[in-house]
Amino acid sequence: MSIFQNLSEAFSREAKKYTTLFLPKHRVDIDCDDTPICAGDAYCRIWLEDMNLAKDVDWFKQRYPVVHAAVRFHYDSKLVTIPYLAAPGQLKDLGSNNLDKVIQDRYPLTPLFPFNQGLVEFHAYLLSIAANDSIDKFIKTVGRFAKLLPAPQLSSVLNLAEPVYRGIEDLLDIGERRLELGYQQTFSDADGGSSNFLREGYFAVILAEEHEISRENLCVVNDNLRFGSPGTTKVFVRDSKPFKGYSYMLFRIEKRKQQDWESLKTIKELVAKAQDAILSGEYEKVKQFHLPAIEIAILQSPDITKADRRNMRLKIGEELKELGLQSTKAQKRSLYSIMQRPLPPIDATTEAELASLEKFFR
Repeated sequence: MSIFQNLSEAFSREAKKYTTLFLPKHRVDIDCDDTPICAGDAYCRIWLEDMNLAKDVDWFKQRYPVVHAAVRFHYDSKLVTIPYLAAPGQLKDLGSNNLDKVIQDRYPLTPLFPFNQGLVEFHAYLLSIAANDSIDKFIKTVGRFAKLLPAPQLSSVLNLAEPVYRGIEDLLDIGERRLELGYQQTFSDADGGSSNFLREGYFAVILAEEHEISRENLCVVNDNLRFGSPGTTKVFVRDSKPFKGYSYMLFRIEKRKQQDWESLKTIKELVAKAQDAILSGEYEKVKQFHLPAIEIAILQSPDITKADRRNMRLKIGEELKELGLQSTKAQKRSLYSIMQRPLPPIDATTEAELASLEKFFR
């Protein structure tokens, strides 16, 4: 049995000990768009924003805290798992004297990935592991590799995901571990027919039963879980206090309408070559070779949403066309700048060509 299954079963047995909630946007100090995310329309990233350890465990003297997260989603038409491990070396403000606030920096648990289809399955566990020198070194080594996975272009580091996940499994197999706190959820798209749809916002898991926590007083201020005045106004921003006495983890789903365009190295380089060719007067070469290469790269890229594939091709095509009409002293624009321009009008012929290409690559 894998560690993933083992922890899932342990969580299921102890789920009644945990209070889980998605905080409504009126209980968050900043505005967010909590409408359900439609497949193919947005990019998402999951963060560990805040964590607290109750002082009921002899942390750092007998046991180490370790956060293990795993996120499964469809990427390039395949189901992938992105593991993460936050260990004492990474939780740099963690210590036996300041357990009330153990995370001062946010940790991305995933890269910014296109949500194109299917479900997003999220598991996160706070574990305590019996302390010894060899475990400490192993935790730090695996943790360093895990930090590489939330890269801007997931395709460039995806081959690391499997060995990192196996390394985490080996670590948790050899260490005397104990599940302290767990969270499991499967998010669907806007048409999934479930209340657990993927959306922007904050969600938390608290080591407490439902009757112990006053949900209406919980709020988020400066990415921290706090306790403030109830209600739908923002009074809690002024009067909220730290939420203490319980172990908890606070996560955030980030939603973006645009990818980190400059991180798409292959497409960026192809566009730069096409721009150079145009500025050298090689218009036919651009038409016959560079533009088709750019289109293929966009259609085959797993780092772009379905909606952006068409938009990207249109905007780059229009940019190259305009560059050809300018003088040879015109400056090349970055891929980011190109993607900020408005969509050009589409005639019937272009629409048919786009549809044909999309059908072919699908």
